[in-house]
Parts: sequence; C-alpha cells; structure tokens
Amino acid sequence: MKILFNDVLQKSDMAYNLKTSSLAEIEEIRNEFVIHLDKEYQIDSIGIGNTDGTVFSIYSSVSVLEGEVYFDINGLYTFKPIVTSYLLVHTDATYIGRFAAGIGIRIPTSVQKSFGYNSTAAPRTTLSGQQIQGLGGYNFKTLTLDSRYKLDETAISEISNGMSSIGKGYPFFIDLTDESYKLPFYRLYATETNQLALSFESGVKNFLYSRKWNFEEKF
Repeated sequence: MKILFNDVLQKSDMAYNLKTSSLAEIEEIRNEFVIHLDKEYQIDSIGIGNTDGTVFSIYSSVSVLEGEVYFDINGLYTFKPIVTSYLLVHTDATYIGRFAAGIGIRIPTSVQKSFGYNSTAAPRTTLSGQQIQGLGGYNFKTLTLDSRYKLDETAISEISNGMSSIGKGYPFFIDLTDESYKLPFYRLYATETNQLALSFESGVKNFLYSRKWNFEEKF
C-alpha cells in the first residue's frame, strides 16, 4: 500500500474546509485554486475526498504541469515527485471535502489480508419475532494489513513529521493498488484504530519495523 502520513498542506494557506478531517465540510471550487506552503516540500501524491470532480491537474507554477490525476473514489493518487512551495490546481470540481498532499510512503504488506463491510445501524427484534430495521447509522469498510519489517527510516520519519495531524485523529489517504488483486476496493480514506498511540516492533538488525494496521473507513 501507499499511505500519506504527513499532509504538508496542513501547513499552508489553503482554505480551512479543505484541511478539515470531515469530508462533509466542503469548499466550493471554481475551476482552480492556489496553495502557498510555508516552505518547499517533496510531493508525489495528493489525497482527495468527497468531490464531484473527475480531473485534477497539478502545477508547480502557472505554466508547469507536474501531474494529472483522475478521481473516482476517496483515497490517495500519485504522480512524479516534485519539490515546491506552491501548487496551482486546475479541476472540473465544484466542491471538495478535503485535499491533501505529500509523500506517499510505499509499505509492502503480507499475503494475508482481511477486510469487512460494517454498519452502525441498530435493528431490533420485537417480542413477537418481528425484525425492525435499524434507523440512521452508516455503512463502512474495515481493512487489516500486516507489514513485517517493512517500515524503514523514511516511513518512520514521515510518521513522526505527521504526528501533529495523526495524533488529532485525521484519517489517512491510502492507495491500495498493490493489494487490489486480493481486495474489492483499491483506495481508502480511513483512520487506524490505534493511531493515537502508534507502536512498532523490530526483530532484525537493520532499521526495519513491523506493524499490523487496522483501518476503519471515514467520511
């Protein structure tokens, strides 16, 4: 999988609604928007959530096209690496729930993968055995992936740099292209169930750590 640990756009002048973790807090867009970061960062991925747009063109200046991604579901999208403190985004979207950018860290995962479909609805059974459907609630996906000694210095550094957002419960943008041969979905916007206290294990001499990831889809 590829996962965005450090959303550098949290340190920019981007519109507040594009930074918030809730995808329901949308920002209306008219063809393009400009982002100024506090310094230069390496960027090779963007996270997009809750939009009616289909095409996002990324520029590092008014005339230099760096990448173009085609949105279909909430998650992480990658393109060639760039180093910049300025982004110009052209899009056909009229609104976006969250927009993120940074380095998409590739973390290989073990062959065993577990996913689930879940609901927060609360149906009940009457005394006469009638089933009453649950009102309200929402449906969401869960995913468990195991990374045995795959987290290197770059990954740990990005996690450390992103803890100011991770520790507030911000969901991760994830690209599951590498795992899609065994999964019915290939992108995800999700929290890790223990992300407020991330821990890692090492059992080899090299700087390589392990973690079992338990993701819950968010909106």
